[in-house]
Amino acid sequence: MPTNRTPLRRRRRGLSHAQSMLLLFGGGDARWEGAFDDEAEARDAWQRHRDRLMAGCSGRRPAGWWLFESPIAWPGYDRERSALYDAELLEDGERAELLAFWRVQFERAQDPRFFHALNPDHYLHGPAARRAHYRATDIPLSLLREWKAARRRSAHTISQLAAATP
Repeated sequence: MPTNRTPLRRRRRGLSHAQSMLLLFGGGDARWEGAFDDEAEARDAWQRHRDRLMAGCSGRRPAGWWLFESPIAWPGYDRERSALYDAELLEDGERAELLAFWRVQFERAQDPRFFHALNPDHYLHGPAARRAHYRATDIPLSLLREWKAARRRSAHTISQLAAATP
C-alpha cells in the first residue's frame, strides 16, 4: 500500500568504501574523488574512526594519520617504518616487533653466501648485496651503525682470544 510519507535522509554513521580508502591509502585515485566534501569533513571522519583505521597498521600509519596527526612529513612507503622509528613515533609493541624483524634481516645478510636479487637475471653479492638488502628491508641507519660496530668489536675480541691461546 502506497504512503505519503517522505523518507528521512540520515547522515551515514560509518564510512563509505571510498572514504575508508582515502583515509587508509590517500588520494590520487579518481575513484575516490569526492569522498569528502572538504578537509573538515575528512578530519572529522578521521577523528571518529581513527581507532578502527589504525588497527592492524603495525609499523606503518594510514594516510589519515600522516595528513592530520603526523609531526613529520611522509617519507614515502619504502622509508616509512625507519622514519617512524627514528622520530620515536612507534608504540612499544610495534618497536619491539620491528627491531626483531630488522635484527633477523641484518644477521641474515652477514652470511658469506648471502645474495640479493634485483631481478631474475641480476644478483648482487658481498657488500653491495648487504646494502641493497638493508635498503629493501628499511633498516634505520642508526641501527646499522650500532650493529656493525658490535660485530667489529666481537670479531676483534675473538681474534685477540685466538691469538692469546697457545
